[in-house]
Amino acid sequence: MNISIQTLKDNEAWLREQFDSQDSIAFTNVSMTQLSVARYYGGCKYNGSYYVYNSTDDSLIREDVITKLSKHLTLKKSKLVKQAEQELVI
Repeated sequence: MNISIQTLKDNEAWLREQFDSQDSIAFTNVSMTQLSVARYYGGCKYNGSYYVYNSTDDSLIREDVITKLSKHLTLKKSKLVKQAEQELVI
């Protein structure tokens, strides 16, 4: 699953519940900053956290955020599928 800045914005309320607001979870326009070297290595480590580079929107997103949000979205999708299947049976 490809997590982008837009996905983070769409799930902002859930992310605020899950993660400390003091920590950065993403950086945008990375190619214009000192973090641009991350484009060549697929990510970088910053303040003890690993950030994964996303070339579609030129961002760095914290790896643990990607993992947790991917699981959340997968569960959310499976619940919606089950709910739709139940509605079809009724």
